Amino acid sequence: MTNLAKSAKKRLGIVANLNKQKARETIPVFLKMLQEKRIPAVITTTIQRELNVRQFGLDAYPRSEIGLHSDVVVAFGGDGTMLSTAREVSHTQVPILGVNLGRFGFLAEISVEELYRLVDQIAVGQFDVEARMAIQARVIQGKRQRLFFAFNDVVLDRYSSSRTILIDTYINDEYLNTYNADGIIVSTPTGSTAYNLSAGGPLLAPDMEALIVTPICSHSLSQRPLVIHPKRTIRIKARSEGRKMLFTADGQDVVTVTERDVVEVRQAPFSVKLVKCSGKSFYEVLRTKLNWGENRKNTF
Repeated sequence: MTNLAKSAKKRLGIVANLNKQKARETIPVFLKMLQEKRIPAVITTTIQRELNVRQFGLDAYPRSEIGLHSDVVVAFGGDGTMLSTAREVSHTQVPILGVNLGRFGFLAEISVEELYRLVDQIAVGQFDVEARMAIQARVIQGKRQRLFFAFNDVVLDRYSSSRTILIDTYINDEYLNTYNADGIIVSTPTGSTAYNLSAGGPLLAPDMEALIVTPICSHSLSQRPLVIHPKRTIRIKARSEGRKMLFTADGQDVVTVTERDVVEVRQAPFSVKLVKCSGKSFYEVLRTKLNWGENRKNTF
């Protein structure tokens, strides 16, 4: 992690999941606080359109452009909001601060109350920035190619069928295995605590760089998750007896695929930069989320 030096006040880019009532209530209060503290800010066009905030006179941009006009992006919501914000903002390399409005998550860094307490510190750049690996997937459908960015994972699964699929998997150009399973997950270390964990995959510390290949409900006990070097390319081609399958990136970008299609997954050319200012370590979050340490004895 690198510490940003003190400087003039940072311009905050405000994004939010407005499906959450708490976000709709919090944003106007926060913008008023920024105005009183003379902290510059910009908002998304969605916030401008759906909330009564025009009195603050802030410039508004689509979420995909908010990183181009801000020094720090503040995302109000939960882990889902952080995932979508990361996909749309990370190419600008602007750090993202997640403000948790729901259940305690792995990505949303602080609560609203902590934000109010830390806003002056954030505005002058007194925070750490943690760079985390992301992945990109190329879905090749004949002459058409579609590129997807993911912070957590990409998944290829059987879609609506009750039958398993056969998933031919290659590392670079070397054949690895044909998984007989409900699907397959390729995850980042950050995403190791998400679907990968539920499917029996390993937990990795988020400051690592690696790709995790995890079959979903494999029909063979010998087909285990695999952690590989981040510079490798994973190539996947599945067979489903003519049935359509589903490809998803972070559970949000979705496309149907067939046996003729190929999915290639590799490390993304840029990382996701997260603002760290709560003082909570990854291991503290793990203990809280997974109820670890309940039988702890003081041995040190």
